[in-house]
Amino acid sequence: MYSDRFEEEITKLKADNISGSEEIVRKAMKIVDIEIESEPGKYKNIGDLSEMLSKVMKIKKEMAVLKNVLIYFIDFYHQGVALEDISDRILEKLDMQQECIIEKLLPHLKKSKSIMTFSRSSTIVKSLVQLSEITNKQYLPELTLFEARPALEGKKFALEATEAGYVVNYLVDAAVGIALKTFKPDMVLVGADTIFPNGNIANKIGSHSLANFAYQYNVPFYVVSSTLKLLLKAVPFSIQSYNSSQIWSKEKPENVKLFNPYFEVIPANLIKGYFTEHGFSKNIPDVKVGIEKEYIHKMYE
Repeated sequence: MYSDRFEEEITKLKADNISGSEEIVRKAMKIVDIEIESEPGKYKNIGDLSEMLSKVMKIKKEMAVLKNVLIYFIDFYHQGVALEDISDRILEKLDMQQECIIEKLLPHLKKSKSIMTFSRSSTIVKSLVQLSEITNKQYLPELTLFEARPALEGKKFALEATEAGYVVNYLVDAAVGIALKTFKPDMVLVGADTIFPNGNIANKIGSHSLANFAYQYNVPFYVVSSTLKLLLKAVPFSIQSYNSSQIWSKEKPENVKLFNPYFEVIPANLIKGYFTEHGFSKNIPDVKVGIEKEYIHKMYE
C-alpha cells in the first residue's frame, strides 16, 4: 500500500488542468520516484508497485501516455534496471524524444510568419522558446492563441510567448473561425493527449472546431507529439465531464444540466501531418512495440 503522501500528490495532479500530458507524466514519475526512495524496503519488485502504478494510470483516463509510460516502466524492470532508477530512465527517454521533435520542428517554424495553436503543448512552447533564442525578435512569427476554457491554459501560453518576445493575438475559443480568416496563419499546430492507431487524436476541447475551420480555409493542421502517446491497439474512448463548477458555480437553476468535457477526438482526415521524434510524416509512424507481451495485453484490457 502506498503512503498518504503519494495519495495526496496524485490527487493534486488529477486536479492539474493546466499542464499538458507530457508534463503530467513528468510530475507523476517524480512522485513515484520520491515514493520509492522514501520507502526503500517496501518496494522490492514490480509486484509491490502494481497498486501505485495503477493509480498513476488513472490520473487522466484520456491520456494514453500514462498507460504507455507504465509499459516502459515494466519493460525497464524486465531489462534489469533497479526500481529506484526507472523513473529517471523514463524521464531521460522523454527528454530525448522531445529534443528530437524540437529539432525536426524548428526548420518549419523558421519559415513561418504566422502560427496558430490551441491549448498548451509543452513541446510547442519549448520549440517556440528555442526559436526566439536563435532569431531576431522582429523576424519571429506572429502567434494566435485562444483561451482554452475552462482552465485557461492558453492564457499561460500567451504570457510565456510574450516573455519570449512574440507578438500574440489572443481570442476566446468561439472565435477560431474568424481568427483563421483574419490572421491567415501559415500553419496550425496542436499537441495530442492520445494518438489512436488510425491517426485520430484526442486533444483539448475546441481543437476539433479549429481543425474543421483550418480544413475549410486550406490551412495545414499539424500534430506535434511523441509516439509515446500512441495507443498500441484500439481501445474504447469515452468523453468525461470534469468539475462542473468551473463553468457555473453559483445560482445555477436546477433544470440546467452541466457538461464540462476537457477532451475530444479530431479525425485523421483533418490532420495534414505529424511531427514526432521520427520527423515529419503524413501518417502516424509505424511504432513496433511487443504488444504480444502478457503485461501489455493486461494493461490494454
